[in-house]
Amino acid sequence: MTFSLTWCTDKEKWDRFVVTSPQGSVFCTTPFLDALDDEYDLLFVEDNGSPQIGAVVVKHDGKPVRAPYQFNMYHGILFGISKINKPYHSRIRWGLEVTDYLLSAMEKHYDRISFCLHYTVEDIRSIQWFHYHESQKGLFNVELYYTGILDLQTINNFDEYLLAIRKVQRYEYRKALSEGLTIEVSDEIEILNQLHKRTFERQGIIRSPEEERLLLSISQAAISKGFGQLLVCRNKSGLVIAATLFLYDTNCGYYLFGASDPVFRNNFGGTYLLLENIRKCKEQGLSMVDFVGINSPNRGDFKTSFNAKPVPYFVTTWEKGMRSQGDNV
Repeated sequence: MTFSLTWCTDKEKWDRFVVTSPQGSVFCTTPFLDALDDEYDLLFVEDNGSPQIGAVVVKHDGKPVRAPYQFNMYHGILFGISKINKPYHSRIRWGLEVTDYLLSAMEKHYDRISFCLHYTVEDIRSIQWFHYHESQKGLFNVELYYTGILDLQTINNFDEYLLAIRKVQRYEYRKALSEGLTIEVSDEIEILNQLHKRTFERQGIIRSPEEERLLLSISQAAISKGFGQLLVCRNKSGLVIAATLFLYDTNCGYYLFGASDPVFRNNFGGTYLLLENIRKCKEQGLSMVDFVGINSPNRGDFKTSFNAKPVPYFVTTWEKGMRSQGDNV
């Protein structure tokens, strides 16, 4: 194999690669990356001109950011499908070799390599072994996170799904229906922004200007470019009490933003909206719903109550001269 590192400037070529990669997600597509309004590099390791793996490098002020970037997931290594039908032992060895090459090549161009790996990347030994015998050159720090995955292919219909979720969520859903709550598609992203602000203020958290900027930019791009949908929930008086933004790719729906007016929390608009989004994902023929992180106790418990399976993923960061906590383990 003759590997070479290339910078991809053809957005259509990159997006085609993302669609076919097992690690491809909406977060790696150029419409989403453009919405960040920041710099990014798209890298290929090629073998005789054929892309083998890809990598996303988001940059701020010319320097790679630490993963995970705010409101982002899975900016990591994407494997091509050229080896997917090879024997298992062959795929494993190839994966190690091509990842080794990627990291060694990136080191020559970046002082930081930081990935939020897709949860399907289970073998991270190449990352753990980077500079294994030369730790003074810096080792990767590896952090374990979890997201929640709902497998829609195991669900025959929505009523069957309702019977499988936590009892309290079924109660809240039926309560929302009985109180006459309604859901509609909207393009008024400022509604989501204000509800998101109030949700965090209730928790004693003040959002940064960067968080607000990204929420607005991502939401606007998702709606205008068709990779997401904003749903709002109204009470009987017509007041908006909750909102969600789901993103989509060809396989999965992603629960990116959800927010409720604290005054109307007991109307359960948030539960109603989430279940309606899940129903829509099933109707669209998507295979799964990704709850985009279950890494805090309250939010994690809320998301898993909808039968989301906890699935681990890794965030890995290398910086020149940085030594990990588990040197040469």
